[in-house]
Amino acid sequence: MSNEILIGAQLREARLNKKITIDELQQKTKIQKRYLEALEEGTFDRLPGTYYVRSFIRQYATVVGLDGDYLVAVFDGKAEFGPALPQRPQPEHIQGSRKAQHVAEKQKKVWIDYLPVILLALIAMTVLVVVFYMSWSNRTSKPMIAQNDSSISVNNQVRSESESSKENTSQSSTTPSSSEKKEKEMKIERTQSTQDQATLTVTDAKNPIELSFTGKNGRCWVGVLVNNAYVYQNTFETGETQSYTLPEGTTNATIVLGASAYIDIKANNQALDFNDPQYSLLKKNVTLAISYRE
Repeated sequence: MSNEILIGAQLREARLNKKITIDELQQKTKIQKRYLEALEEGTFDRLPGTYYVRSFIRQYATVVGLDGDYLVAVFDGKAEFGPALPQRPQPEHIQGSRKAQHVAEKQKKVWIDYLPVILLALIAMTVLVVVFYMSWSNRTSKPMIAQNDSSISVNNQVRSESESSKENTSQSSTTPSSSEKKEKEMKIERTQSTQDQATLTVTDAKNPIELSFTGKNGRCWVGVLVNNAYVYQNTFETGETQSYTLPEGTTNATIVLGASAYIDIKANNQALDFNDPQYSLLKKNVTLAISYRE
């Protein structure tokens, strides 16, 4: 976890709560705008030196109503933001690639889906063979009275074929449709969007949901809240990828992003569209409202 990212996120959130623009903050603190932006993004290496970092944090915090001395103590490693999280268990290594496993599971599912149709087809074929054999036996058997037996044989054949047709029709009507057995696909829809908040509705999800994070173009701190408690935190560099599986049955979760422009997120391999073109990509809270398939 990066204290610089957390300090910057708290400063920016306090500024937005007081409805102070970055230009107004520059006038009040007399600090250049590019240094204020570096503070909010947690990129303290863009500032002139450690002395200026401490000074700028105190000046910024005073204007937005925060405790500058406490934030400086956090920067110096003498204080922390709340208790440390318990160590997350290491993920199990599974033989074979995820793609290969997915293909194998899909092939197995397709075979199971079509198994009832194959069994019914074999039964229908067996019935037809029996009917054909009975008809052939009736025609080739030695008649006691040639004229009458011929008529009876024809009637039996017609009756058997009619019964076979009815049976086949009845069996085909009871054959389950493969489309009915197909699982519903998960849908993700953005239902609310503001500068620092996005709400995504997830329906027909497979339980549990796996979140995948991939850093891009810069550093981004990511935290996951369930029941108002952090269950996952990490700072991602460009190209870094990690995943976290939400607890089973989770219906509401919040993903806190320090710099939303520098992260891609997927839920069960589906991308989360939390970026709104009309807003700049800065700190953002992404709320997931989840419902699962029956």
